[in-house]
Amino acid sequence: MDKGTKSLLNVFLSVLAPVLVLDHCSASGESFWHLGTTWAMVVALSLPIGCGIYSFATERKVELLTVFGLLGTILTGVVTIYANTGDGMAIRPDTPWWYAAKEALIALLLAGAMLVNVRKEGSMLRAFVYSDSIYDVKAIEQAVEEKGARAAYDGTLSRAAYMTAASLFFSAAANFALALYFLLPVPGAPAAEQAELYNYAVSKMTWMGLLIIGVPLLVTLMLVMRYLARRISSLSGLSEDKIFLPR
Repeated sequence: MDKGTKSLLNVFLSVLAPVLVLDHCSASGESFWHLGTTWAMVVALSLPIGCGIYSFATERKVELLTVFGLLGTILTGVVTIYANTGDGMAIRPDTPWWYAAKEALIALLLAGAMLVNVRKEGSMLRAFVYSDSIYDVKAIEQAVEEKGARAAYDGTLSRAAYMTAASLFFSAAANFALALYFLLPVPGAPAAEQAELYNYAVSKMTWMGLLIIGVPLLVTLMLVMRYLARRISSLSGLSEDKIFLPR
């Protein structure tokens, strides 16, 4: 299986499939796909976790972004367990705030990691934007050293990290607000309906987050990559087609 197919499969199992499960399997009914709220959430969470475990087992390496993704999935499970330990069939009334905090936490952790050890080889910038699977980092750094432009090169990486971190801080705030928008009405619904409405809200947040938050974040990252390409080309003397690894 090539990398493109693996990426598409990963997106389906980690994002789209959980949304479909929560949307169509949360109800309780006679149809075999009506799993009920608890099992629908279990299945939805198990898909990205299983995908991450399989990726580690087959590739024998741990990607930082995968770790953060798994952490987010596990925290969703923890908040869901907490939510469903309320009185009777109702979820705990403070669940929306805990879920919103969880949604913001991952982006905040990513932003914080981005700002730590910005110029180091194992920095979050290398995992998130300036990846050696996209850029020919060795050739770039050799050319930069030959040009005597190491300080300017390091400054470019720092500015790219700050720009990426700023977009992640915005993402954290947007995730927090989006979670509250969908979840605050749930505790006000009839107790018997709250667990199902909670699952639906989580599903809506997932795909709405992709549109409202994910797309702008992706555009920002593409602009940061473009900024890096232009600056590095100028500093190293390499043409832009030499900066990127051949596909």
